[in-house]
Amino acid sequence: MPGFNLNSFMKIISRAAILLIICTGSLFAQGDPFKNAIDSLFRVHYSDTTVGVSIGVVYKNPVTNEYLRRLFYYGEKDRVTHQPPDSNTVYQIGSVTKTFTAMVMAYMLHYNMINRQDLIRDFLPDTLRVPYWVNGTDTTAINLVELVTHFSGLIDEPPASYPYTLDRMFRYLDTCHLVTKPDSVWTYSNLGFATLATGLTMHSGRDSIEQLFQQFITDSLGMPDTRITRNLSMILRSAKGYVRNNSNVWILADSNKSTWPAFNGAGAIRSTIKDMTRYLEFQMKLLNSNLNPLADTMHKHIKRINPGQPTQKWQGMAWASNRLNFQLNNPWIQFKDGGTPGYNSFITFYTDSLTGIKGGVVILSNSGNSNNFNNPAYIEALSMNVLNYLHSQYNSIGIEPVGTEVPMNFELAQNFPNPFNPVTIIEFSIPKVSSSTQLTSLKIYDISGREIAVLVNRELAPGKYSANFEAKNLPSGIYIYKLQYGEFTASRKMILVK
Repeated sequence: MPGFNLNSFMKIISRAAILLIICTGSLFAQGDPFKNAIDSLFRVHYSDTTVGVSIGVVYKNPVTNEYLRRLFYYGEKDRVTHQPPDSNTVYQIGSVTKTFTAMVMAYMLHYNMINRQDLIRDFLPDTLRVPYWVNGTDTTAINLVELVTHFSGLIDEPPASYPYTLDRMFRYLDTCHLVTKPDSVWTYSNLGFATLATGLTMHSGRDSIEQLFQQFITDSLGMPDTRITRNLSMILRSAKGYVRNNSNVWILADSNKSTWPAFNGAGAIRSTIKDMTRYLEFQMKLLNSNLNPLADTMHKHIKRINPGQPTQKWQGMAWASNRLNFQLNNPWIQFKDGGTPGYNSFITFYTDSLTGIKGGVVILSNSGNSNNFNNPAYIEALSMNVLNYLHSQYNSIGIEPVGTEVPMNFELAQNFPNPFNPVTIIEFSIPKVSSSTQLTSLKIYDISGREIAVLVNRELAPGKYSANFEAKNLPSGIYIYKLQYGEFTASRKMILVK
């Protein structure tokens, strides 16, 4: 038997430890319901699993103190080398850049550097004729808030070839006419945001909007890979952008159409899913940052996008907002999409006013829109599916197991205390009825049958559970709570007295 060698032994232990970590990660993935759910949602929308997609998900439950931050990667960032994306892969984020320009404006408003009613013509060269609305004696000029909410009356993009320089944009502004009166009609305008970014840059005395992004946002939030001008490291880590041609073959997108100095503030940022997930956390007010007041300014409902329509959709500073699934009882969501040749992105989040629960998702992709591949629709649908999963299925408010004994029968106990104000406890039992678990839901309804809250909507192992329900924002009255597991259902009444 050979003698004992300590160095060899330590090498073996080290290798074994690495192997254990790898195996543990693999086992965790296999038994990871959350990852399985995101994987399933991805496959619903992407039958072509080579499409490069990076997903960041954030969830915060203030009742249970659960804070979830997960990153997921799919497909290929390079169709030649077949490299998969990772947390440091760089994408173009397109018009999500507009939320950065809006944040610069919010910063300047917060520190009294500007006023939202300031006219954009006062921020641009005196020799430039900025278009204004004239109808008889009615003369209306464009102000900052109209630019940041797409109510300026400017068209979306002027007819021009790339690259689109600042001089070329100035020449267009000097001769064009508004299509609608400012503050009258919502019309999405890349030109409006390009003009806003240029005005803010010149007013602040900086050379570029990128300097403002870095000074006011990315340095403070710790986002080193969020830039317009890439360094060598970012170039080497960049995902290549693709589109499908008319023969349904993936080809490289025309990168020249992503160079537009004048439009940098409207859509030129490049970033990673790691940075953008941190940006998502900031927008959800989950970071301890001195910039947090800016989020309230940006997310405020400023102008109605669709006046007269039954479903409300609002425009804030770059961020749009509506109820999740356009359902009155669902929380408001904030969202922004982005697209450049070969890339698409989407960022969205919500805060449930009843529970305080927050959920959000950001998606980056290196596949752009083409005649036979509608990637913007896929990404938006996937984002909404993830939000719905967070809000209605993953959501568990104050639920915890009681003991380790597996009950023999289903049971939904009477809440206690009852009557209650404002917190009560609901206990229920789930026996082992088969080898596989099923979805368990515990929901609260008012006396008219309207769903008020979802306490549980996820797979639970057999056992006895306790769930807390807080009703501080609800009026006094009779409420019904209902438990469902497979074909089993049970419900009871409870009384809220304030």
